[in-house]
Amino acid sequence: MKKIVFYGDGLLCNPDGYGEQIADLLTLRHPETAFQSFHYGETELTLQAARKDAALHVLGKAPDWVYLGLGHPDLLLSTSEATMLGHLDDLLKLILQKTRAHIVLASVCEAFLFEEAQKEAARSYNAKLSSLMDERVLFLDLNSRVNEFLIHHRRGSGEKRALHSSPLKLTSMGRVFLSHAALESLPWSNL
Repeated sequence: MKKIVFYGDGLLCNPDGYGEQIADLLTLRHPETAFQSFHYGETELTLQAARKDAALHVLGKAPDWVYLGLGHPDLLLSTSEATMLGHLDDLLKLILQKTRAHIVLASVCEAFLFEEAQKEAARSYNAKLSSLMDERVLFLDLNSRVNEFLIHHRRGSGEKRALHSSPLKLTSMGRVFLSHAALESLPWSNL
């Protein structure tokens, strides 16, 4: 049996996050695969807090896959990019050293932030995430997928179909869209 841990902020793991829908889609598309999923996190989980709590929520489950959806609360708190990358690098090193898991690292989505400075910080942060990748760490660019969706789904003069209702809360459409985008973009067949 394969184990998947979804660990992140409110967009991924809150009861309204999209992680549970990824697990449901995996079950539908791969009925022959037996897996167990764990969903940990909280609405405002920062990278620093995630690093401190990883032993309890990630390492203790001996995962085969770890899906990380972190960074939005840090950007809302105006945490510096260098600090964010430092905490993330520490978290990745810990998981890589203590498990055999493959790690999926989802980008932050600038469209879910309201201030232009936060959106710019999100773009800059996402651009640097590729430097953390290796054979066990995969980068999932949800940011470009969300931006493309919003461009193509305008309904009227500037009105867009909403994927989120606040920076850390997805709409039902947002959960469906992000779960499908994640499932289609990653090599889940290796489960």
